Amino acid sequence: MILFPAIDLKDGQCVRLKLGEMASATVYNEDPAAQAKAFEEQGFEWLHVVDLNGAFAGASVNGEAVEAILSATKNPVQLGGGIRSMEHIEGWLGKGLARIILGTVAVRDPELVRAACKAFPGRVAVGIDAKGGKVAVEGWAESSDLSAAELAKRFEGAGVAAIIYTDIDRDGVLSGINWESTIALADAVSIPVIASGGLASIADIVRMTMPDAAKLEGAISGRALYDGRIDPTEALALLRGERKAEAGLLEERQ
Repeated sequence: MILFPAIDLKDGQCVRLKLGEMASATVYNEDPAAQAKAFEEQGFEWLHVVDLNGAFAGASVNGEAVEAILSATKNPVQLGGGIRSMEHIEGWLGKGLARIILGTVAVRDPELVRAACKAFPGRVAVGIDAKGGKVAVEGWAESSDLSAAELAKRFEGAGVAAIIYTDIDRDGVLSGINWESTIALADAVSIPVIASGGLASIADIVRMTMPDAAKLEGAISGRALYDGRIDPTEALALLRGERKAEAGLLEERQ
């Protein structure tokens, strides 16, 4: 079970949004590369990066910051936001990303996703962002008629490495991950699912250790880490089984 610390990039800075609204950005670090290194030193083994400007623009905007992150950390990095063509995919994977995340293009051009999975086995993830139960695209600015499960099922057998499922209604507001919807999605497909959006406290980390969550690849944490609501040492110890979840902790802290 992997805990992915998140670096969301806006105008070259490390920020967090509330409910996907760009105007609600809070700057947490003006040096994303230093933040990436800090996460590595805290014991995290992966890094989740999103080019927020790129998600709206449809092309990489914070490329310089992403390259600085890749130079600063030895951890594998997954990147989403504005990756819409095979040229984008080849370019980023060639720069050393462990995997790329395709979101809008998974709705607009599913054949590109399949072609990328074939060309780069194990290095292509699909980002499914849902608002009100429906998939959102173009940096969450537009809604589609697809449900998360409908979109996910389109890629069964395509070789997608993981599905990153974000509940936009919970993103950045520390209300807790939508475990019911996330686990239901994981039950619906054979592709590994990563939970995203709303991770709020150590109670969510404990929830990740429960038997029905074992099918998940992990979860992404942003604001809760930056605000100090989650202690990295405690969280990672729980997920590695070095510390058992105390009886009643989940109910007590929710």
